[in-house]
Amino acid sequence: MDDYLLTFETDEEGEQVFVHGNPAGLEYLAKQLLEIAAKAKAGEFPHDHYFTEEWGGNELSSEQQSEKYRLVHHVKVYGWPTVKGGKPYSRK
Repeated sequence: MDDYLLTFETDEEGEQVFVHGNPAGLEYLAKQLLEIAAKAKAGEFPHDHYFTEEWGGNELSSEQQSEKYRLVHHVKVYGWPTVKGGKPYSRK
């Protein structure tokens, strides 16, 4: 990923998420999120995947930014039309 920096990392417990990006990477993420939001606002149920190269994609950078955190190789973002999110659609 030479065009921009965009990584997601978690602490060892997976309780915190850290997003690292240079201006181009953050702009890319913002654009993607706005597109998902627009589809959800229109009543759709969009989602998108972001992968590192090791996991078959090129949307996320593979350069870990902190040695004490774990690099995330796959991020999946869901857009829901209401504040209830995915709960009404999940299986019980």
